[in-house]
Amino acid sequence: MAFLEELKQRKVVRVAVAYLVVAWLGVQVASIALPAFDAPAWVLRVLILVIALGFPLALVLAWAVDLTPEGPRFVPGGTGWKRLIAISAAIGALALGWYVFGQPAYRSRPDAQLTSAGARERPSAAATPSTAASNPNDRSIAVLPFVNMSRDPANEYFSDGLAETTLDMLAQVHDLRVIARTSSFAFKGKAQDVRAIGRALDAAHLLEGSVQQAGNTVRITAQLVRTRDGAHLWSHKYDRQLTDVFAIQDEIAGEVVKALQLALPAAERKRLTQHGTQNLAAYQEFLRGTPLLPERNVPKMRQALVHFEKAIALDPAYAAAYAQAAITLGLLRSYSGELTPSETERLPRYVATALRLDPGLGEAHAAQAMLHERDKDIEAAVASYQRTVELAPNYASGLQWYAEFLMRTIGDLDRALPMFARAVAIDPLSPEVRNEYITALAAAGREDEALAMNAAQIRANPGFANAHNTRADIFEARGDLVGALRELAEAARVDPAAGNRRSDRCNKLLNFSAVAEAEACVAALRSPPVAPERMAGLRAALLSVRGDKEGAMALLIAQPGIDPWNKADVLLGAGHDKEALAMLRALEPEMFRSPPEVSSYPGDAVMGAQALKGAGEVEQARALAHFGLRANEKIPVKGLVFGKHWTDAMAWAVLDDVPRACAALRATVADGFFLRIAGLENDRIMATVRRDPCFAAALAPAKARAAAQVAAARKAGLL
Repeated sequence: MAFLEELKQRKVVRVAVAYLVVAWLGVQVASIALPAFDAPAWVLRVLILVIALGFPLALVLAWAVDLTPEGPRFVPGGTGWKRLIAISAAIGALALGWYVFGQPAYRSRPDAQLTSAGARERPSAAATPSTAASNPNDRSIAVLPFVNMSRDPANEYFSDGLAETTLDMLAQVHDLRVIARTSSFAFKGKAQDVRAIGRALDAAHLLEGSVQQAGNTVRITAQLVRTRDGAHLWSHKYDRQLTDVFAIQDEIAGEVVKALQLALPAAERKRLTQHGTQNLAAYQEFLRGTPLLPERNVPKMRQALVHFEKAIALDPAYAAAYAQAAITLGLLRSYSGELTPSETERLPRYVATALRLDPGLGEAHAAQAMLHERDKDIEAAVASYQRTVELAPNYASGLQWYAEFLMRTIGDLDRALPMFARAVAIDPLSPEVRNEYITALAAAGREDEALAMNAAQIRANPGFANAHNTRADIFEARGDLVGALRELAEAARVDPAAGNRRSDRCNKLLNFSAVAEAEACVAALRSPPVAPERMAGLRAALLSVRGDKEGAMALLIAQPGIDPWNKADVLLGAGHDKEALAMLRALEPEMFRSPPEVSSYPGDAVMGAQALKGAGEVEQARALAHFGLRANEKIPVKGLVFGKHWTDAMAWAVLDDVPRACAALRATVADGFFLRIAGLENDRIMATVRRDPCFAAALAPAKARAAAQVAAARKAGLL
């Protein structure tokens, strides 16, 4: 106690408190100011060390020196002098030890030697790709948009584009998870702590920088930060002519890879510095188009196409521009409803040119996969998507499209879900990627989770219309027509140029057995346009529920681009069983093996069994129908995308077992399903069952629920 009293008397405690407060403020100011002046990272570390070593010296001076009106005066040692010296020495030793040994980022490593800022790490011969980190997440990086320090806001696209192109180069490194542009650029202009950004993006490192352009001269600063503790691992400044921008990107990407201690094979090193163009004007047009795609807004995508095609005109050998132009045309076809004849002709030509110029460009293979999807060439689409993932492992859109294809076309949700999750990990803030993941969750029966994520997405991205379409699909699966129509109206309000979204309304009305309202809806689909094959599908569905099976078949058979499964379905409906069987054998040959195998879609086995029965192969038809019933046992009736619906009833109808068919109808209604009744009332498979009174009795409650929903929609002013 005497020692503490003497500390207070000699004002040592007061000096210690004051020193710590001033030191803390000084470090905070320095951590902000030094990077702004491109100071090397070691400057801040030395400053912290000096402050830490100065603390015990301040304590000793406070004890030994007293400030008097006559000036500083030395004070005799006192009883605690030796004790204070010992404490101060211990504090100094701890500070020095912490600096030398305690910081994980600067510990001596056998595989690398860190020098001053801007100097490159020199891996030893023992360095291997596994030396970067023991945690796989340490092999992750987000490239933030570079700050535009120029006075001209028009240069914003250049600073963004420099960061994006560096990101694309790093994304080719297979051993590195690179956060996609959509997510990393969400922090543009936001003064957030790097640790918070790292947590939001699940990224272990951030690359940030600034660009200052004056005439033909550009100054670029870049620094690599570890998000766990905000430590600066590497930084450099480049003063170059604007024509050197590609060389600057090479240097930045190469030095970042070295700072992360990733040892690259020769092929990856070559791809890392392989440029799509050396034409600066073409490159600038490419940069202007890229940020217009993520929202999937039709007018913005059309602007993007203009920029990509300008880039092609400026450099006819620019493979990436051809690939992005092709992808944009494919997206426009999906969202706007149709392409002009000229655009339709350019799409496959752009894909072929991109692949000829750069066969190793992942985006070009993604564009080719989309083309194969359009042409319903499933095997070719799978091969192209697999090649996309091999060449561009960090291309979130490619992963997303492949997962969509697996879920919607192949019916393989088990493979699709992990791929969706991987795409979200790469692009966690992308509205489109997350939207498709939400759909997959709903398809897996996790509807409440999907709706909660969907609501959060709408709040975060109010301009993203697809989120409303997805919400409408989930409401439809739950039997809520009012909710579905409201969401579709909101989607049309957010993006009125997307004609295909308006056609969704007609489909939903038909699914709720509002046939007259669906016909009026289809008649009103004039502008914006709807894709021709989608219009043909809607008209064929209306003809089918009205009993005109031949008319529906003629309409679809004549329409190019129609899904072959839909063609097989209308062929069956019109009694052309042998033709339908030939198509089904080509589409899903494994279904006709012994024992058979079917996809996750419950209706496939019923279609195959009906086709076999109509073609006279009765025993195989019965075997396939029973197999389908067993396969359907664990499938939910109302599941989104993979719902069983009326499939069991139709399978028993193929087996000519009317009592069990009616029992399956009653069970489906009891499970709460009441959609697509209109189709049952004209379906050829159900002809025998419809003649039995049990058919009408089983469906009466479902019809009442569907009619109640239509009445509620009319009362709400939605019809």
